Amino acid sequence: MKQVAVIGLGRFGMSVAESLTENRCQVLAIDSDMDRVKKAQAFVTQAVELDARDADALRAVGVAEMDLAVVAIGSNLESSMLATMILKELGVKQVVAKAVTKLHGRFLEKVGADKVIYPELDSGHQLGRHLARPNIVEQIEFGADYGVFEITAPANWVGKNLADLSIRGKYGVSVLAIKSPTENSEDSTPEGKSPKGGAPKGEAKEEMNISPLATTVITDKDILLVLGHVDDIEKIAK
Repeated sequence: MKQVAVIGLGRFGMSVAESLTENRCQVLAIDSDMDRVKKAQAFVTQAVELDARDADALRAVGVAEMDLAVVAIGSNLESSMLATMILKELGVKQVVAKAVTKLHGRFLEKVGADKVIYPELDSGHQLGRHLARPNIVEQIEFGADYGVFEITAPANWVGKNLADLSIRGKYGVSVLAIKSPTENSEDSTPEGKSPKGGAPKGEAKEEMNISPLATTVITDKDILLVLGHVDDIEKIAK
């Protein structure tokens, strides 16, 4: 089970923590406001009140052992940058930091943020799902249990065809389509354009294989469009 620290429990941070919990992550929620901490205690694994600028305090609650950390501090730019720097110094593998301006984002990258986001207030749930299930590219949910998902090809599927994988029998999901990268192979002019004024030769494109045959072989660049129960998709995407 993925372990995630969420630092900063404003509206965005709270929604990220809630979404990560819903997606079966162990969440350590941190804020300096006890009222917010008490609110988060109702649904996260652990919620603590502390100053995220205090390296010793963060180490004491086990932040260094987290798989990733989300710095959701928005109003105090100095605190968000210091927290990001400390998390990287403590050895957190991946730090995702929220920025309120492009300049703020550049500073966060300078101090070690692996990913900087510029979220709207209502995008916390989407980020939580993505962090919990990174192999899922996109999803359209039909109620709480079923949906259509775009997933990257799992490593143990690469080089095998759909018949050998028996995806429907083993996982209970259906492969609706496969997106594969292709290249424009038209002869190009010296300027790199096709004679017909199309895309330059070598430009990346995608080919959509609708209702792929059982003999279709999966490659490491494929994106699969699958239909199934959320729990079954999660097993594949881990």
